Amino acid sequence: MKIRFLPVLLTAALGILVVSCSSEQDRNRNRRTISATRFPKLKDYTLELSVVSPRTEYYAGEENVTITFSLKNAGLKPVTLDEWHMIENANLNIYYAPGGLKQTANLPQDQWKQSPTYDPKAKGLPVRSPLVLNPGTNQALIVVPLAFLKDLRDAGRHVAYTIRGRLNLQSVDVESRPFEITVK
Repeated sequence: MKIRFLPVLLTAALGILVVSCSSEQDRNRNRRTISATRFPKLKDYTLELSVVSPRTEYYAGEENVTITFSLKNAGLKPVTLDEWHMIENANLNIYYAPGGLKQTANLPQDQWKQSPTYDPKAKGLPVRSPLVLNPGTNQALIVVPLAFLKDLRDAGRHVAYTIRGRLNLQSVDVESRPFEITVK
């Protein structure tokens, strides 16, 4: 009689083991990663990129300086950016040129220099998460470094630079209006 219950007991133990293993949740299941190979262009969107940092004067050679941009949906429909980087400063490129707004107004694209905003070798850079921007007051704040300042030398006078931000995304083409800063 003892031998008769042994297979039933083993089957029950095996069933409990299988159920307990399958009910364990995968920790990465909720984390959404999307392949960065290709993101189709979005149509019918109205996004505005603008500077919200109040500071306009900086020092040549200054390090660890950041500037904040705001990305806002000015359209009537929600916009989802599937390729949004989890490392937020990788979503924006900074371009700068010496001179004020009037001197750089007709400057060709190839004469603007790019200031690095992120380390391309950074751990976690390929991880992306969708950003949904609803119409109205919903906005995303993007804090990026002004790394080019640390390479500038003190000229002994105030020098104007024009800066503009541009999203580092394939699916949308959004750029801020140029704005002027002063470097002492």
